Amino acid sequence: MGITRIHTQSVGYLMSLKKLLRDTTSNLMVKKWKSIEKEDIVSIEDSMLPEVLRIQAEGFKNASPKKLIRYSKNSRNIFYVMKSKSKIVGYCIYYLKPTLSLKGFEKNSVVSSIATDRNFRGMGFAERLLRSSIEEMKINGISAVLLYVNVNNLPAIKLYKKIGFREIKQVKNICGQNESCYEMELRLV
Repeated sequence: MGITRIHTQSVGYLMSLKKLLRDTTSNLMVKKWKSIEKEDIVSIEDSMLPEVLRIQAEGFKNASPKKLIRYSKNSRNIFYVMKSKSKIVGYCIYYLKPTLSLKGFEKNSVVSSIATDRNFRGMGFAERLLRSSIEEMKINGISAVLLYVNVNNLPAIKLYKKIGFREIKQVKNICGQNESCYEMELRLV
């Protein structure tokens, strides 16, 4: 076995261990999650999945139903669904990302996916969903909220800036193969 192959395997094992540790810590943080009462915004329930998957597919060409279903089971407390007159009009999924910094241990969250039914866009639902879930993030000691948005998705970028997110950097291949997106951050503390 060559030294390059050994190095590659070692890096792969370390990356897997790092992901496992982050996921385990994240799951522990979610179990202790404090929810707040939110009008028309609820945590995901299994019966809602078909409608949420439909909204995801209509909003994202590279949608990952398996990932969304996994989040609905593991991160139910931070998987928000917006309703209007008992109809699901949008959703927002976060995952928690514990981070070590010079200040010590920080709890950050990342918006994994957010979408609104195409028939309800431009009515303020996404803004209400984000603002409400961010308030709950504050109560739970989250230091910052991160998200990634395609550089061409101008309505979403405008919304995120209105809420207070700022562009950190431009990155490739996170929003899709060969696509550029902005990493944006909203500091909460």
